Amino acid sequence: MKAAAAACLDIADRFGQRVTSIKADPSFTQLGRDKALKDEAVKSALPGLKAASGPIAKALDDARKARAAISIPAPDPSNIAAALERQEIRAMVRAMKPAERMSFLTGTVDERIVDAILSAPGVLSGLSDDQFGQIRDLVVDRRHGDQIAQIRDAEEAAEAAEAAMLVARNEIKAATGLEDRAFEQLAKMGVLTPWLKQNGDKVLKVIPGETSYPAATADEIATGKFYANQSEYLADNPGARQAA
Repeated sequence: MKAAAAACLDIADRFGQRVTSIKADPSFTQLGRDKALKDEAVKSALPGLKAASGPIAKALDDARKARAAISIPAPDPSNIAAALERQEIRAMVRAMKPAERMSFLTGTVDERIVDAILSAPGVLSGLSDDQFGQIRDLVVDRRHGDQIAQIRDAEEAAEAAEAAMLVARNEIKAATGLEDRAFEQLAKMGVLTPWLKQNGDKVLKVIPGETSYPAATADEIATGKFYANQSEYLADNPGARQAA
């Protein structure tokens, strides 16, 4: 994550240097200077930033999926006696005063009680959605503490890198001198051209540095090119060179 964050900041720094150079070049008219700045952002800085921030987005998505994979086991629907017990527990908790209810649930060490609460909608226990989430998080932390700690560390690292990427993006925006809407429109244009490769009757998307490639999507096929080699790809996508 540190390398990805550093790459994002480096791209913004190089773009800033390029902007200074363009602004100082007396051969440009004002119209030509504005066009050169936009071209530099679209062809180099913005696609380079997108490529460099790819590992950050993946890390955040992986952490989200890891959290979602941790679940509270569903009760056995065939055990009627246990279902009645859970119903009684929920009724008992629902009858408590709000402050007493949360204090009781966060302090109990009886797993049957929290299992009863979490096996049904929170409203059946007198809990709001936020309160139900707090109880669930507490139970997950208690039962999967080591795994949650690892996920939390990964999230913090990815979020710090994401913050650096946003700083870099804002620096690029400031250097262009564009307002928010104009810059967002420019950013939509600043993407790498997908590198396509024919493999039998399939079209693959080449990912530099990888040994196996996924099938290209319809959008990637529509906007991509069949580059002969990496040199040709990098020549057409200077942002990819910056990210590398």
